[in-house]
Amino acid sequence: MRTVDLDERTTMGALDVQECLVLLRWEPIGRLAVGIRGQSPLVVPVNICVHEDTVVFRSDDGAKLDLIREQPVSLQADRFDWFRRIGWSVLVRGVAHEVSADDIADVDLQPWAPGRKAHWMRIVPTAITGRRLELTEGPLDNRGYA
Repeated sequence: MRTVDLDERTTMGALDVQECLVLLRWEPIGRLAVGIRGQSPLVVPVNICVHEDTVVFRSDDGAKLDLIREQPVSLQADRFDWFRRIGWSVLVRGVAHEVSADDIADVDLQPWAPGRKAHWMRIVPTAITGRRLELTEGPLDNRGYA
């Protein structure tokens, strides 16, 4: 991880692809984004899992599914400790393809939202990037002092 000092208490470093994939394996939810011509992007939470260095999620029929099929998408997941002001963020950019459930039979992905979520989608990455913000000194107290 390459680091840059942000101030005397924290550093931020770039994560390599393997570190990003490990962190994504720990996260059950990511935010999926897809562009809409002439409008702001659609961003929705989806349950995710990593399978063979790709990201898998499920979807119902509807506008989201229509927009993401064979289109460039981004998926972002993160985790933060607000008290210590540390965390990480991973961004996966790629194209979403529908796959059969048989192709990923060993994936245990149960969506939290209601609905059948009958469509299994795989994001084939074109880029995976991430950053980690780390604390070099103790957390601040409630007055803002270390």
